[in-house]
Amino acid sequence: MDEINIDDVYGAALAGVILNAWVFGLICVLSYEYFVNFPKDRLSTKLLHCHYRFLQLFNAIIVSKMVYYYLVTSFGKFEVLSVSTWEWPLYTGLSSIAAFSVQAYYARRTYLLIKSRLLFGVILSLAVLQLGFGLATMSKAYQLKYFVKYTSVEWTVVGWLCCSAACDIIVAVAQVVYLHRHRSGISKSNRLIKILTLYIMSTGLLTSIFAILELTTFASLGPNFVHVFLSIAMGAVYVVSLLANLDARRTLRTVGGDGMTGLDTIHISRDLSFKINVEKRKFIDTENVVGSLPSTTTQVSDLPGLHSHPSFGDLNTEHELSGRQTV
Repeated sequence: MDEINIDDVYGAALAGVILNAWVFGLICVLSYEYFVNFPKDRLSTKLLHCHYRFLQLFNAIIVSKMVYYYLVTSFGKFEVLSVSTWEWPLYTGLSSIAAFSVQAYYARRTYLLIKSRLLFGVILSLAVLQLGFGLATMSKAYQLKYFVKYTSVEWTVVGWLCCSAACDIIVAVAQVVYLHRHRSGISKSNRLIKILTLYIMSTGLLTSIFAILELTTFASLGPNFVHVFLSIAMGAVYVVSLLANLDARRTLRTVGGDGMTGLDTIHISRDLSFKINVEKRKFIDTENVVGSLPSTTTQVSDLPGLHSHPSFGDLNTEHELSGRQTV
């Protein structure tokens, strides 16, 4: 290999497989905790959860087989090291598919939370673009076969990583700004918002950092250690970021009570806003010395920035709001 450094490609690939295996272990732990702690979640959410897990299991098998072929099966055959096997471009496609699945979920959640069609369109468009660039990179890599020719697909890789990073940043910023604007004068409610904001920033921005590091190193140095190392575990990092948000209800439950036990993760912000709304009513009532407010059946769609949606189920039923309607 005259133009490709073995350490930059295969050393990074081996380190990336180790990192990917560790992240996949986190996925298994989060998956187990999810099914144990939230058995009443909707079937669609559970199926989506299984989709993420098995997608990353398949990806882990592919990258492990790839590294085993180069470093064990083809040990000492230096001519083989210049040829790209079918597993190499495939894991690129799997990473873009995993990223799209997570970003599409966040796009839907952001729309149902903020109700901005423009924002939803921007996020979904960027997600589709990064998927397209990722699959185009995979397809072109299949045709090239030799690593020294990969420089011809640089523009698709740059487009893929740019769209991915931009999508992640917009999602994180939009949700953080929304939650910040819905703070109240109640310390308990503000604590819930701070915890939820921390989860969004720590998980959403993590994928952005990965994508930006990949982009900058690849654009400036071409295929290099950092780029290859991070790209192998990229899809798994996206899945972990989402599963961590799904599991965030355990922390919110300990702070805000058990009112969120049966709610889907996408309901967290809605449930939080409901609690804030109710606590504000309590606060105002106390200040005016009016006495206890009467029992009411509050519609979620009447709260600021919140609207009912069929995909959430019937949030206005007595079962969903039991114990949280009466002030």
